Amino acid sequence: MLRDALRPAGGVVLPSHDALPADIRMTVDRLLAKADAERRRSLTYDDLEEALPPRDVTADDLEAIFWVLAEYGIELDEGE
Repeated sequence: MLRDALRPAGGVVLPSHDALPADIRMTVDRLLAKADAERRRSLTYDDLEEALPPRDVTADDLEAIFWVLAEYGIELDEGE
């Protein structure tokens, strides 16, 4: 529901999301689904760590994840 509300009309996926490598795109999808399921606009770094692919993630990968999440109105914080 939240993901649908944050997407542009018609359920269009943002171009930056499509430009991601497949494993990073799946990471973003998992994080968006978690935010949607929990009806939250912020996630924790623990949420991010759980969603990351089982490979060494580069700084560019992380920057892309943060960027796309921000486009959907989701932010990452340190948690409680």
